Amino acid sequence: MRNKLLIVLIVLAVLVFTSYIISNFFIEDKSYFKDKIVIIPIKGMITLEGKNIMPFEESISSEMIVDYIKQANEDDSIKGILLDIDSPGGTVVASKEIADAVKYSKKPVVALMREIATSGAYWVASSADKIVADPLTITGSIGVTGSYLEWSGLMEEYGVGYERIVSGKYKDTGSPFRKLGDEEKNLIMSKIKKIHLFFITQVANNRNIDPETVKEISEGSIYLGFEAHNLGLVDYLGNKDSAINITKDISNITEAELVKYKPKITFINLLSQISMKSFYYMGVGIGSEKGIKGDKINLILWL
Repeated sequence: MRNKLLIVLIVLAVLVFTSYIISNFFIEDKSYFKDKIVIIPIKGMITLEGKNIMPFEESISSEMIVDYIKQANEDDSIKGILLDIDSPGGTVVASKEIADAVKYSKKPVVALMREIATSGAYWVASSADKIVADPLTITGSIGVTGSYLEWSGLMEEYGVGYERIVSGKYKDTGSPFRKLGDEEKNLIMSKIKKIHLFFITQVANNRNIDPETVKEISEGSIYLGFEAHNLGLVDYLGNKDSAINITKDISNITEAELVKYKPKITFINLLSQISMKSFYYMGVGIGSEKGIKGDKINLILWL
């Protein structure tokens, strides 16, 4: 019995070894070992955790995108990264996190700007090695906003008061329950200007454009793809196919398997989205949309 078992194990070992030899030396199509290009979609508002700020607005997590870029850099079979961008921008830190990950990627990165790639989404694109845009892509909007809804007039109309009890005079700056004072407006504006200057400097360095030139076109204006190309904000006008070919070219490969990284939609995620929309229609959505929770300040800076 032992001899028969030994013979079976030897035969199996020989078959495994033989199949390995054949697959490596005689089969030309070695799909497992093909060079790959990973496509990473960046769709919707960019936030740290991908939480929906607006009930009907798609969002994407900067943490997830950064992790995808890290995975791509650690995978030897992936030779290049293609960012498929369709986003109006997002929060300051979330946009910066992705832009930094793109800038310091060990693998070549191409940004494909589709329907829209403005503000923080353009910052991300500018960090790539090359940018491809459709001639009619909406892009630009190099600016910062800290605007929000303020409810004090509505509260006054309904006889609702706001008792201000704070430990510091700026503690509730940006509260939706009272108007900003001039000193507070100047304080917030000073922060916005500093972020704006940082944004301009990053784009100028990424695109190798004089900062003064970027400053001239950074008043929040939007541009079509062909206009952005003329301004030096975009390298190529094209579509997804041309972006894939450019990614192959800068990755020094001729053929590649396309791999797409995308979040898995779970039942919990789906249920959460449905619940948010339902509550919005019942009136609660207004509060959750604007961040009116406890003593949290309503002000969020956006790119």
